[in-house]
Parts: sequence; structure tokens; C-alpha cells
Amino acid sequence: MSNSNVLVNDTVKLKVKFLDQDINGNQVEALMNLVNIKIVNSSEQTIVNTTATLLSGSEYFYNFTPTVPGAYAVTFTGSTNSTPSKTIVSRTNIYASTSTTEHRPTVTLRADERILFAPDLAPLYLDPEELVLIFPDASLIEIGEMIYHYSLEIKELYDLSDTIDGSTLPFTILEYIKAAAACELSRTYGFGGDDEHSLKLGDLEITNRSAPREVATRSNATTWCQIAASLRREVLAKKVSMKGVMPKGFPSSKTRTSGKRIDPLTGKYVYLSDVELYGPGRTVSVKDEPNFDRDLRQYD
Repeated sequence: MSNSNVLVNDTVKLKVKFLDQDINGNQVEALMNLVNIKIVNSSEQTIVNTTATLLSGSEYFYNFTPTVPGAYAVTFTGSTNSTPSKTIVSRTNIYASTSTTEHRPTVTLRADERILFAPDLAPLYLDPEELVLIFPDASLIEIGEMIYHYSLEIKELYDLSDTIDGSTLPFTILEYIKAAAACELSRTYGFGGDDEHSLKLGDLEITNRSAPREVATRSNATTWCQIAASLRREVLAKKVSMKGVMPKGFPSSKTRTSGKRIDPLTGKYVYLSDVELYGPGRTVSVKDEPNFDRDLRQYD
């Protein structure tokens, strides 16, 4: 019979093994100086308070015989012989039953509980708890999956490292992730508004459109999807900088073509020299020339 469930007037051998960690973090057996055992019943009355007996190495035991049915809390407390000394505590519960009455733990599951784990949902730049109040019918796993998809989009868009947890991201990015996840959830749970509502009664038809006639912005967005679309444009705009714009070099006098060029259609010189434009004996200095110097055609 296991230690957790015994019969009244039966002797049960309570054993404990003390373990510790060395400087490298490895688990090793702990050598104890003194080990005390304390047994308390369900009424918080102390039944046993004495020292345990060494079994071997770091294992200790105590033979206990319950005389009254009920629950008993067993606590082993030991101090190591290392310097400095450590105190290690081990706790367990036993339940003494009779041949007619069985005692069980008072706190039990009333129904089967399913526990889901999602260890691969990383990164999560937004806490799923923020959307639980908006979508109470959605589970945390479902909300977390939506946040994960858009967090991954931001990570790839900005080339973020794995150490970024989202606490240092700008407010606009976090709001975009929240709105985009809420947009996907609203498709399933129908919360957040539709783009159009229509009511028809005989010849009377009333249509209410929430979609803006122009591009959706923060000022005219009315649904989660419209808010997400407007915030996504802001997120993309913040990523673009002036590095993508290169000013074109202005032509200067150094790029001017020397010699005369004749237009084949008119038979006239294409570009006029200073002598032809201003007359002989007059020149124009470089500092007087305009910044955008392309010369003049004869027929300009």
C-alpha cells in the first residue's frame, strides 16, 4: 500500500532522501547532521515531533502508525553538515482510512481538465491577456497564436534579434499587433463591427456603411481591420528613411559639351557660347551663373 493512502492501525514507513546541488549545478546527495520529522493531523494538532532514523547515505525514515482516520501532513526538516549549513525541507501528505470509510484529499478536480502548452509561440511582443476582455470566448492559446503571427511579421520586417521581448518597441507597433490580432479574432467571434449593415422592409431599405470612402486612417477607422490597416501603413512608413532617396547631381560647367552642335531639324547651333549670347568682349564669371546651368539653345 502506498504511503499516501493507508489503513488505521497499520504501520507505514515514511522515507525521505535529501538532495543538494554542487558548485556546477549538478544534483548530489546531501549529507545531513540532523533530521527532524513532524506529523500534524487535519485539526493542526501535532501528533509526532521527533528525529528521523538514518537509513543509508542521505535517506532517513520513520515508522508511523495512525490510530485515527483522516489526513496527516508529514514534514521532514534537515540541516546539512556543509559550511555554511543549509536547511532542506520535504513535505508530503498521507490519508488514513478504515475498512468502511475511505479518506481522500479534500481538494480534487471535479471534472477532467485539459491543459494546453504552446512552447513554440515566440516571439510574443504583446500579452494575450490584453485581448481576453475583448474576446472572452477565445482561448489564450488562440489569441497567442494570432499575436505570434503578427509579432513574427514585425520581427522579420525590422530584423529584430531573439532577445527583444517587445517592451522596448514603439507604441505604434504594439498597437498594430493588437489591432491586427483583434481583426483576425473578430472574423471568428463577430466582435468589432462590420463594414456594412443593411435593413430592408418592403420598399424601404436602409444601409449603414462604416467603411470610409477614402483611405482608412486613425481618424475615420471604425473596425479592428481598418485600424490595423492604417497602423500598418504607419509602421511601414517609420521603416523607410532618406537612405532610399538619392538627390540627382546637377549638371555643371564641367559637364558642358565643348564645340558647336547643329540641330539637324533647324540647321542652327544647339547651344550658344558666351560670345554669341552676350556679345564680344563680355564674359560671365562662374559665380554669376545659376546653380542649374544647362546653357541656352538658340531658339529657346
